[in-house]
Amino acid sequence: MKIHKRIWAVCLAVMLVAAVFAGLAGEKRVSYAYDEKGAIIKVNSSVNVRTGAGTGNGVLQAAGQDVQLTNGKEVTIIDEAPASDGSLWYKIRFTYIDNAQYEGFVRSDFVAVAASDDAFEAYLNEQGFPESYKPALRTLHAAYPNWSFKAFHTNLDWNASVNAETVLGRNLVHNSSSPSSWKSVQPGAYDWNNSTWISFDSGGWVMASPEIVRYYMDPRNFLTDQSIFMFLYQSYNRDVQNKDGLAYIVANTFLNNSNVEGTSYSDMLIAAAEASQVSPYVLASAILQEMGTSGNSGSISGESGLFNFYNIGAYRTSTQSAVQRGLWYAGGSGTGATSYGRPWNTRQKAIVGGALWYGEQYVRVGQNTIYLKKFNVQGSNPYSHQYMTNVGGAYEEAVKLSKAYSGDSRQATLEFSIPVFQNMPGNPCPRPSGNGSPNYLLSDLHVDGYDLSPAFERYTTEYNVIVGENVGSVSIGASAYDGSASISGIGSVNLNVGVNSCEVKVTAQNGTTKTYVINIAREGDVGSDPGQNQPSSDYRFDDNAMVITDIKPSTPVQTFLANVHVEGGSAKLLNHDGSEATSGTAGTGDWLALYDEAGNETKRYQLLIYGDINGDGKISSTDLLAVQKHILKMQELGGVYLTACDANHDGRFTATDLLEIQKHILKLSELVQH
Repeated sequence: MKIHKRIWAVCLAVMLVAAVFAGLAGEKRVSYAYDEKGAIIKVNSSVNVRTGAGTGNGVLQAAGQDVQLTNGKEVTIIDEAPASDGSLWYKIRFTYIDNAQYEGFVRSDFVAVAASDDAFEAYLNEQGFPESYKPALRTLHAAYPNWSFKAFHTNLDWNASVNAETVLGRNLVHNSSSPSSWKSVQPGAYDWNNSTWISFDSGGWVMASPEIVRYYMDPRNFLTDQSIFMFLYQSYNRDVQNKDGLAYIVANTFLNNSNVEGTSYSDMLIAAAEASQVSPYVLASAILQEMGTSGNSGSISGESGLFNFYNIGAYRTSTQSAVQRGLWYAGGSGTGATSYGRPWNTRQKAIVGGALWYGEQYVRVGQNTIYLKKFNVQGSNPYSHQYMTNVGGAYEEAVKLSKAYSGDSRQATLEFSIPVFQNMPGNPCPRPSGNGSPNYLLSDLHVDGYDLSPAFERYTTEYNVIVGENVGSVSIGASAYDGSASISGIGSVNLNVGVNSCEVKVTAQNGTTKTYVINIAREGDVGSDPGQNQPSSDYRFDDNAMVITDIKPSTPVQTFLANVHVEGGSAKLLNHDGSEATSGTAGTGDWLALYDEAGNETKRYQLLIYGDINGDGKISSTDLLAVQKHILKMQELGGVYLTACDANHDGRFTATDLLEIQKHILKLSELVQH
């Protein structure tokens, strides 16, 4: 017995020890909540959000698109994890385009933890910076506390300014290196007949699209530690601007030459700065922007004995190329003019004389930043006297200029003047990325055997045709200018008595769409007794527009049909493609067809649910995406789908309608359906 007791005692002791260690081990496994931190995305353009830590994981999706966060986007760090390569990744939570919250992973060096600075917040408010500017400015302030950001209130309307900068020839992009979404298709910029862009300057420069103009004009897109330099004041300060700073800009370029005309380019630039009182860093950046890093532009080849490092007066005319005219100006404008030290027959004279011209013509008349040099949104005559036509020129030049400020020089007191416009959009304007031919125009549209009214013209999108009572079907034909475009809605179409709206949709190679509508009226008696075969229900029937309204979103098909009563006949709900709908949800674009006792169709109404833009019967973020694509001209809406955007029923589609739809989705209010 004693032996057995000892054995049990030993076993009990072992069990107790095991329990203690198990408890300790369990204590080590306890996970405490991560201390969430507010943060800001810190990138030059945008960064992908991944589904896990590391680039081996896929990119997070939202509405079928990659989730990419731009510089200054506010996020919350909710966890962190190492990637397989040892780099640290933050798990972040954020709101995205549909105002829903998302979670994903971003590498830690693309995220700046926000620090509270009440004095700086008060300063931003005092300057009048909108909320959308503040996240990126907080990031810059945390890294460079000696930098000063001043709001330059242009007192100009944002949309009016963008429209002014899209005048033909005012902003250009390079044809061969730019996606089609960066190129304008406005009249005079694009040849729809052969799907080519019209050249506006030597070297294949074409008109910039409104979307890329918005992107480059929006100061919020360039509040990074590189592109912020497009807002730097350009005055010369010999205490901080010197040859050491120039060395960073001219490195690996033709300006890094210490034996030219008995001196160096850097010495020439310092001399030019002294004479013009313009920063030598700005002058060097401007030269490299115009001449390229190798300096092989015809303006400075030396073959003519003349030099024009800043490409002053260098634009194409009917008789001269841009290079020829630049050299013509350098030689004295054909009249032997001597202003600014012309003729510029040495490199020194061209660099110093060009700097004098630039200081007098731009810096001292208010265009004292690279941004204002490119987009003149100050003074009594805005949008004119702009130094360059390259729409991205200010950004490209700013990146070059930023190289002069490295290491300790970035901790100096630098002053930036950042434009603020009236009525700006709530978020920074995105950079367009679509490519492929944008040509969605028809070269021909016809109904076999009948004339369109008005006669077909490629920019006209709605037509009328009248056919006899005995015509049960017609054939619609169409051709596109561009062979890469696809066309739907053509071929044989069955007709009902009354008006039949037939849509012909053209989809361009880049995904943008245009819809042409042919209203075909089939003659005939749609009912001898107005009191017979007429629907009655709580819905509203408009016999002029032939639409039904006052339908609640997410109404099941059978519920909809149960609320429609036809005396002396019947009714069916048809999908927008004409097939019968027996289940699912009634949506915008569906058809209610009425039949007499003999089963003949007598009338057809189209359903209209305000806010249901995509026709699925619901009001959701998908509808907001459809509206955004329409605004960006990526997918054109027409007919009842466009009418469904008019959420406040004022007969127009504006940003107010978009806000009303958002409120409905967020359950802050409910859209009125009549």
